[in-house]
Amino acid sequence: MSELSPVAVDVVRAVVGLGTVVVLPLGLRLLGDQVVPRPRSAMWPLVGLLAAVSVWLPVGSAAAGLALPFAAAAAMLALCAFAVRPVSTAVALATPVVGGVALVAERSGWGLLGFSGDYLALTVPHMLFAGFGACLVVGLVAQVTVTPLTRVAATAAPTGVLLVLAGYFVSDAAELVGAVVLTVGLWCAAAATVGLGGSRARALLRLGAVTIALSMLLALWWAVGEVTGLTHPSLSWMVATHGVANALGFVLCTLLGLRLLPTPPEPSGLTYAEVGATQGGPLPAGYRHLRVRHLLAPGSTARDVDVVGDALLTWQVHAAARIELLRDGPEAAPGVRVVSRIGVLPVRLSEPCEVVWVERTTDRVGFGYGTVAGHVFRGEEAFTVERDDAGDLWFVVTAFSVPDRWWVRLAGPLTVVGQRAYLRLLARGARRVLAEDRRSVGSPS
Repeated sequence: MSELSPVAVDVVRAVVGLGTVVVLPLGLRLLGDQVVPRPRSAMWPLVGLLAAVSVWLPVGSAAAGLALPFAAAAAMLALCAFAVRPVSTAVALATPVVGGVALVAERSGWGLLGFSGDYLALTVPHMLFAGFGACLVVGLVAQVTVTPLTRVAATAAPTGVLLVLAGYFVSDAAELVGAVVLTVGLWCAAAATVGLGGSRARALLRLGAVTIALSMLLALWWAVGEVTGLTHPSLSWMVATHGVANALGFVLCTLLGLRLLPTPPEPSGLTYAEVGATQGGPLPAGYRHLRVRHLLAPGSTARDVDVVGDALLTWQVHAAARIELLRDGPEAAPGVRVVSRIGVLPVRLSEPCEVVWVERTTDRVGFGYGTVAGHVFRGEEAFTVERDDAGDLWFVVTAFSVPDRWWVRLAGPLTVVGQRAYLRLLARGARRVLAEDRRSVGSPS
């Protein structure tokens, strides 16, 4: 029989939906793509919405099936945790998978590690708010302001979360120790935010600080009562007070307040030093080099160079390759910004670059562009159409680059495979341009 009242069960369901649909996507956006792949992707709120719907369905395969995508996404976040600092942010990314697995088990009607029913149901919001939300707040606050309070919070909060989690398996006393340590960490983090930001941010942060000061007293009262047997709130009462206060008053308000704080502007210039090296000089050391040649046509003419070269400089080769390209100029010229949009939702990259050189000679036409802030690589890439001494026409790509995101480095050789596939698409687009021109003038293809 459930220890939670029907009203408390509905509150848990609503809080889970708030965590999966709002808090988790908001937190990932605040972390940025240096930490999490595609933090602004529609995938995060979508899988959260499926999980939110699952908790309102009867226990069974349909509910469990809707919860599975969220558990899989949470597992991906857990992998990100291995490469993240500080520890509080790593714990924030690692804990949602515990809630995701608990959700699937509870929605399936299974037991998990000796737990079932209410305990699994309550684990989900606990991992979303005390785990992800609270530890994320601590990590973000530590980035905004470095004080003795934030240093204590950065250690105590993640340690407390892990101790509470361990207390599930050890004893109520261990859980009480974890609650005390977590309380110290969250109170320190909250105190550090009180004077931050403008009026709106300050109001939200102060509301969060007051809320966590009161709600963690309830948590301590409950934990002490569980250990000593003294009178303490019921689980249903804790859900309606401590749980709602933490979710709405502390985690959500504090994240929204942190979101309103001014952030230093990202550098707008090129993100590497060796500008123009792809035009003809030796490629710089310390980067991965790439030189690719695709034959466009044997026995070409000067007209072929002009036609394909013009198409390359006016972005028509990209269009023929069906590659989405946003640009702020009708043709390639130094200083023109372009953004290549590669992939499909939910896995889609927007790669900003700036044209750094353009060349047009009798036998060679092309341009080079370099990475700017927001690109997942650092380096430069050149695209040229070249006619060799034998009269053959080539699409040539020269590049040097290094990954600028840890998760791109983790992909290793797969990035090279993807890059070469992208270049084959461009070469195919150049061939289409050439074939259409030859058909229009009646030349043999």
